[in-house]
Amino acid sequence: MKALARLATGVAAILLATACSQTEGVGADSASALPPLDNDIEKPQLALADHVLGNYFASDLALRSTVCIATTDGREEVALEQGFERELMTRYPALAPFSRCALLDGTWQDAETGDPAMVFSLHTFTCTTANSCSGFAHYMFGQASSPASRYQLDWGGKRWVFTRDERLMGEQ
Repeated sequence: MKALARLATGVAAILLATACSQTEGVGADSASALPPLDNDIEKPQLALADHVLGNYFASDLALRSTVCIATTDGREEVALEQGFERELMTRYPALAPFSRCALLDGTWQDAETGDPAMVFSLHTFTCTTANSCSGFAHYMFGQASSPASRYQLDWGGKRWVFTRDERLMGEQ
């Protein structure tokens, strides 16, 4: 059990250094053949989810755990809208439905295998106008959690443009 905990901690440290620090705008090869999700002004949250997952799946990690994406209702992580989750799973075959990731005894796990799982979470997503939105994204792996990054989304006329703010939540 201690070896599994050390493995989870080591993997979390590697993911913290790589998964959420990819160059903005880099997408996964598997998604490049599909139409972009950032060109629909009506779906900014889907565009942000695609942006965050695209950066993760474009990384060169050899071994990946079960990966899910969620949003939060203020109390706990919940699945994205079913249509959004389906679109993302089509784009990223390694993405599992949120129901596959379970928080058991304070640890994110694959509900089927019991192995550590990674959950990307979008939260505090708001749009002040139809052309300007913001939200936070972070990931959780096992018991570890990355700092949340704030994303500003501005409609550029044909697609959403993402700006990541590296300040910690609450910093000015």
